[in-house]
Amino acid sequence: MKNTYVYLLLLVSFQFLSACPMQEDLYHSYYEPVYMSRTQLESSIRMKPPQQLVNPGKIYIYGSYLLINEKYKGVHIINNTNPAMPEQLGFLQVPGNIDFAVKKQVLYVDNAVDLVAVNLQDLEHITIAKRIKDAFPPLTPPDGRTGMVSSANAPADAVIVSWELKTNN
Repeated sequence: MKNTYVYLLLLVSFQFLSACPMQEDLYHSYYEPVYMSRTQLESSIRMKPPQQLVNPGKIYIYGSYLLINEKYKGVHIINNTNPAMPEQLGFLQVPGNIDFAVKKQVLYVDNAVDLVAVNLQDLEHITIAKRIKDAFPPLTPPDGRTGMVSSANAPADAVIVSWELKTNN
C-alpha cells in the first residue's frame, strides 16, 4: 500500500513537470542606456520652468519647500507655505539624478556618476558650488540586469544618464 502512494506521488510529480513546456516569450522587453557626453553632463544642470510630475521618487522637506525627485531627470521645487495650495516654483534639471539630500542650504545631488553640490540660497539663480567627478558607479538598469549592457557600443567619453524601456515583438 505504501509503495502505491509513492508511485502515485511520482506519477503526479512527473505530470506537473511535463505539463508546462518552456516557451519563449513572444514579447521581450529590455532597457537601453541613454548616453550624454561628459562635456554635456557637466553643463546640464539648470533651473527650468515647472514641469509635470511623471516618474517621482524621493520627497524631501526643506523649510517651507518640497523637493521631489523626477527619476533620471532632476528635482521639482515646490513652495509649500500653504499646503492647501502648493505652488510649483521650478524644475532643477539634473540628468541622471536618482537621489539627493540637503544640508545647510546646499543640495547634494547625483548627476549620473558625479556628485554635485548646488547652492540653494537663491532659487532664482542657482549656482554649482562643487562637482566631484566619478563619485558613483554608472547607473544600472531598473531591472538590475547589468550583464545585458555592453560598453563597447557606448560613444566615446559618454555617461549613462537614464534607461529607456524597449520591446521586441
